[in-house]
Amino acid sequence: PNTARIFNYLLGGSAHFEVDRQAARQLLAVLPSLDKWVRLRHAFALEAAQRLAEQGFEQFLDLGSGMPTDDHMHTFLPNSRIIYSDINPVAVSYGNSLFAEFENVFYIQGDVTKVEVILQSSPVRRLLDMRQKIAIGLNSVSIFLSEADNQKLSKALYEWAPIGSEVFVVLQTLEKSTPQYEQFLAINKKAGLPLQLYTLQQSIDMLKPWHLRHLEPIAEFLGLPEDYISESDRASFGFAFHAAFLEKEPPE
Repeated sequence: PNTARIFNYLLGGSAHFEVDRQAARQLLAVLPSLDKWVRLRHAFALEAAQRLAEQGFEQFLDLGSGMPTDDHMHTFLPNSRIIYSDINPVAVSYGNSLFAEFENVFYIQGDVTKVEVILQSSPVRRLLDMRQKIAIGLNSVSIFLSEADNQKLSKALYEWAPIGSEVFVVLQTLEKSTPQYEQFLAINKKAGLPLQLYTLQQSIDMLKPWHLRHLEPIAEFLGLPEDYISESDRASFGFAFHAAFLEKEPPE
């Protein structure tokens, strides 16, 4: 099983094999609402990108992009310059085949713990104009990094990005540990994908020196009914999702 293809299956995509579907069903047996959370995160990325485009953003750097789907942000922002990036070679290979005919969209392989390599890559330097603000997506990154690596990534992006740039991110936060959560961690670790959730405050602190501009529960941000995320969803895993926008302000 491949992580990118598993999440593609959970999103309702078609780029997956039976081994990926079996792994996904294992995860769903432990956390039945997993596909709901995955779709919420994806929906946030699309909505956030469109709102930022309405605010004048014309270029996007999306880290930890995963397997592209037909409704990734390039579909809704045809005039924007977009760099997707992921460490997963399967996702990158699929993305490169998908975007072969796109002049303003490129998918590169990169490790966010060495983000400087991504930022200095020729596609980034060719497509992104450092005289203009850049929107940076970090929606599937933080839970796979240590606190130190998260802080290092945030600082590197902040130093690189032009004034006025913003980070848009879903903060996947742990409110309490549950048996389902511990079992979920164990399954992911066995699959070679160790992850860790942080508290809301830890998540915000790890993004410094970016300045928090907007924070909102994800269901509210997306305009979903109050009961879309049920008490059962919350209780089974003990976590919450928040939509967050952080900005790089001009020096005083």
